[in-house]
Amino acid sequence: MNSWLSSIRHSAFGTGPYSTILKELGGTSMRVLSTVIIALVLFACSGGTSRRDAGVEGQLTLAELAASNQARLATLSVGMSRKEVIFLMGNQTAKTPDGVVNNPWTVETFLGKDGAQYEALYYIIRKNQPFTPVRKSLTTAIVFKNGNVVSWGEDAFERYK
Repeated sequence: MNSWLSSIRHSAFGTGPYSTILKELGGTSMRVLSTVIIALVLFACSGGTSRRDAGVEGQLTLAELAASNQARLATLSVGMSRKEVIFLMGNQTAKTPDGVVNNPWTVETFLGKDGAQYEALYYIIRKNQPFTPVRKSLTTAIVFKNGNVVSWGEDAFERYK
């Protein structure tokens, strides 16, 4: 039998080296100590995070992603290339109860009024309300013509369609 297991068994019956410590702790203290140990074990097994909606490492909450996108939109400028915009906006993901939200959230291409090919990248800029899915109304579009930014914001998509 292992020596540590034997020590614990002897301590539990009042014959081992830890028996005096156990006697000094008494019944109430032992219950408190047991509760603290169980709580620590459960916390350690949970991954140690207190954020309810935290996801895999590298993933943000939807609110964090929206705030990040809002801050980064302020640094956009007309004429930036698609590659520059994707680098600027980042490729983080957000964990939601419905699954993972990508950045950009979605992409659309369309033929504009002028006959040119346009592309719109939609980025989340607002957090959804509890128990509601992520919708297009929570996003803003960055519109590209010939691979360069021509517009962004609430009505950016509609101006060219």
